[in-house]
Amino acid sequence: MWSILADLFVGVFDFILDVLLLRRVRSKRGRRERSMSEDAFQVARLDFVTMIVIGLACAGLMLLLSLGFGLPAGLSIGIGIAVGVGWGTWRYLQLLR
Repeated sequence: MWSILADLFVGVFDFILDVLLLRRVRSKRGRRERSMSEDAFQVARLDFVTMIVIGLACAGLMLLLSLGFGLPAGLSIGIGIAVGVGWGTWRYLQLLR
């Protein structure tokens, strides 16, 4: 029970820090000021929607490479993770703009 509450507290704290970090990076780069709710929505969309789509697409890529093309499991997992990291980094950099 306590671990669930601790995870929930850490998750909320992490989300708040993500929003504040996004606002600070944007202000340091000279971007226009947005409302806190708009920034929170953008971070939530990145965290919950975009990352789930990226994860599912990369898992599908791993399965396709492993089962469809017969690549070794380690190689297909490495390629899937590399694609996911690149795609996630690109989406995060788009969020900062």
